[in-house]
Amino acid sequence: MNNPKLRSSVSVVRLKNNIVEFFLTNTRKQIRVQIATDDIIDIILKLDGTISIDEIAKNYNMDIDTKEQFIKFIDYLESKSIIKYDDIIDSEEYLKYRRVINFLEDFASSSEDLYNIWENIRGSKVVVIGLGAVGSWVSSLLIQNGVKKIVLIDNDKVDISNLHRQFGYSENDIGKYKVDAMEGRLRAFSNDVEVEKFKMFIDYKNLECLKANEINLIINCADQPSVDVTSLWVGEYCMKNNIPHIIGGGYNLHISLMGQTIIPFKSACVKCFEIGFMEKNNIDTSNLKKMTVKNRKIGSFGPMCSMIASMTAMEGIKVLSGKISPSNLNRRGEFSIYSMDINYQVFDKQSSCEWCGSNGLYLERGENG
Repeated sequence: MNNPKLRSSVSVVRLKNNIVEFFLTNTRKQIRVQIATDDIIDIILKLDGTISIDEIAKNYNMDIDTKEQFIKFIDYLESKSIIKYDDIIDSEEYLKYRRVINFLEDFASSSEDLYNIWENIRGSKVVVIGLGAVGSWVSSLLIQNGVKKIVLIDNDKVDISNLHRQFGYSENDIGKYKVDAMEGRLRAFSNDVEVEKFKMFIDYKNLECLKANEINLIINCADQPSVDVTSLWVGEYCMKNNIPHIIGGGYNLHISLMGQTIIPFKSACVKCFEIGFMEKNNIDTSNLKKMTVKNRKIGSFGPMCSMIASMTAMEGIKVLSGKISPSNLNRRGEFSIYSMDINYQVFDKQSSCEWCGSNGLYLERGENG
């Protein structure tokens, strides 16, 4: 057995009647265990990854039965993310991503489970469409948190007006394609990152240039011609190919959109949301007038964009982990910069949906994998 180590984020508190409380600070969980002697607490507090179970048993004169009981106790603590084994992840990689791995440990039932979660993230390929006020931040955050393979799609060049709210670009990048400038920024974070670039304006047809069988997640941050249109393009491509995807959010004056996370055929899809919106916004439009403003530019605030991007990237990491349940399944949120509140709207999966409903166009493909 490897050398066990008490996780650095776990606090140990002695209570009355031989009860010890383990407090997992990342998830705010409390686990209480009644023990036989105070020696057990002393042993747990000394677990720093430098001593083996055999050495502990020898130092504390444990007989065979006591040692077996102690091993069972250690196994229990590991299943509750209290004890870990550092050497299961490469030491250099662990040092680089220690805080990220520390966070993921709270969701793992064992060291092997943690290893699998981390390998899921490291081995995944993520497509980010649109490298503007949200997508630029999302791309950077994914790489900083362990994603190694990323596909960048954007046909735009860096402009001086981008710099106040978009991450990764400098005045030296003005005039460069965003995908090229972002590739340089991501490689500065991590020299082992694998970047694919497409300098193109996306629509449903040219998404077919992607290798769908290699993609684990698509995050759509493109807003041209509109978020609604690009969401439909990306959504249909992902339903057709059974790829998880996230609507990457956006901004509109003082409101920022926190887009939905979609797991095909398990959660509400883009079309399900469209049905839900139509039902909730069923108003008489006969007396309404359409406003047309050419080259409309909406105000944007950098901190607001980065906050939405952070939440989007966090959802992405959850999806890639294969273990942590995404929070924005069947819902999307609106963040108000005035109140600092988030208002969520819930949209259930629709049985009448033309994509994933009971007679949906792509249902059979999803069920067959």
